[in-house]
Amino acid sequence: MRRMWIFVVAIVFIAVFTFAAQAQTVSLVNPLAADDIADLIDQIATWLLTIGLTISTIVIIWSALQFMVSGGSEKRVESARKTIWYAIIGIVVLLLAKGVTLIIAGFLGG
Repeated sequence: MRRMWIFVVAIVFIAVFTFAAQAQTVSLVNPLAADDIADLIDQIATWLLTIGLTISTIVIIWSALQFMVSGGSEKRVESARKTIWYAIIGIVVLLLAKGVTLIIAGFLGG
């Protein structure tokens, strides 16, 4: 008997909120807020640039720590130096990619 009352209360609860939800309108907002493909590509490139620069900064800090704790070991110093160069090359590639998207947007009329 108790289960039946719980079931009835649950059905009434669902029915009341279903009717209340039907009276409301739902408007969906575009999360990208992009009007055309050039705008969308620019937003994606900006997002990737932000994440890439954050990761590159962390990698540069990590390689600086490797330099400090290398203890004069040539192998560890060379590894830290390569890591810094790879991070710098990554930053340059990210900036060039962002520049290319701006050039493409300019050609497309953006």
